[in-house]
Amino acid sequence: MLTAFPRAVLAHARGIRFAFAHKGYLLLALVPFLLTLGIFTAGFWLFAASGDRILAFFWSPEASAAGGFLGALYWLYVHVAKYLLYLLAVALMYFLFMVTANILASPLYDVMAGRMLAAARGGKVAEAGLPWWRVMAEEVKKAVFVAAVPVLLVFVPVVGQFLAPVAAAGFLAFDFMDFAFCREEPRFATRLRRAAGRPMTLLGFGAPLLIPIVNIVLFPFAICGATLLYLDTLGQDAAESKRP
Repeated sequence: MLTAFPRAVLAHARGIRFAFAHKGYLLLALVPFLLTLGIFTAGFWLFAASGDRILAFFWSPEASAAGGFLGALYWLYVHVAKYLLYLLAVALMYFLFMVTANILASPLYDVMAGRMLAAARGGKVAEAGLPWWRVMAEEVKKAVFVAAVPVLLVFVPVVGQFLAPVAAAGFLAFDFMDFAFCREEPRFATRLRRAAGRPMTLLGFGAPLLIPIVNIVLFPFAICGATLLYLDTLGQDAAESKRP
């Protein structure tokens, strides 16, 4: 359990090395990179231009009439809380953009995960999956669930602001690992339950993807790292469950 988090973090480095060692995957990763870069650039410009108005929609404290020590405490509370909410908003913004990018890039991710899984299983898993439009439709349905939980947690008083990034990291990791997982376990509820049994693995892989700038570098190779991580964790569970 204690080693699960760092192993999941290092799965990103494994995914990058794998992509550079297999040039076919590197070319496929280029398309999600360009797509993600465009979405993130547009999102950052939108937040930079309208960040105060967006934040005011959710939280706009009234000015305090108190002076002296109490006034100083209120000023500190308002400004510290404001910048903490800025950080939360940026993290959730990147999370939602990544979910959107996953939908658009899902046909490519499905191909990459299918090839890696078929090679790892010695051809026992079919490399070909669903048609591209079915893959995107399934990803849209999954994205509604994956995106809804962290966003709704933001509106839970006090604890919600701390739980939302944690949930976002976990669901984002699950979303990437699920491209391989769904080929061996068709039931979404079962996949979600088994993934929930490895919370540190999910957090370790998902947390770096919420760090601005860093996630732009990691995102194109995340499907490779997630598939390798799946084979070492949930994939072993799936294989053992099918043994007689």
